[in-house]
Amino acid sequence: METIQSNGLWHITLVEKDLVNQAGLNPDAFKQDLGFFRYMGRPVAISHIFNNHLVVSMEGEDDGDLAKLVNGFSKVIEYKPFCKYVLNLEEGSSAPPLPTYEWDKINPKNRFEELKQKENVSSLEHLYKNRLIGFTLSLFHSPN
Repeated sequence: METIQSNGLWHITLVEKDLVNQAGLNPDAFKQDLGFFRYMGRPVAISHIFNNHLVVSMEGEDDGDLAKLVNGFSKVIEYKPFCKYVLNLEEGSSAPPLPTYEWDKINPKNRFEELKQKENVSSLEHLYKNRLIGFTLSLFHSPN
């Protein structure tokens, strides 16, 4: 679970701490920059609403490093992303396209439809049907 400050913010220092302590990511893989952090040397941007919505974008390819980071976030917030896409920044911008993952606990179906309409979103893909992780229901039948 996210370590949220009393003002409701999940500061990047706390994000990094949660990813290390709860998801087991290597602390040496992180470097903090002003307003964001780097994972495996690549800038990462997040947008977060506690127990509701998370967006994670990481510069570069959608590769094993990004998959490890996404899995780490899923362990911390306790549910999986519902979609992934490439976020294309404004025309004329020197910023590269950003592989992006979104988690939405409240209404992923509507958010997916909303993303389909956005001009700056490409390669939109629906991911998991079962978004909750780490929760299994075991029923034990008593012999009595």
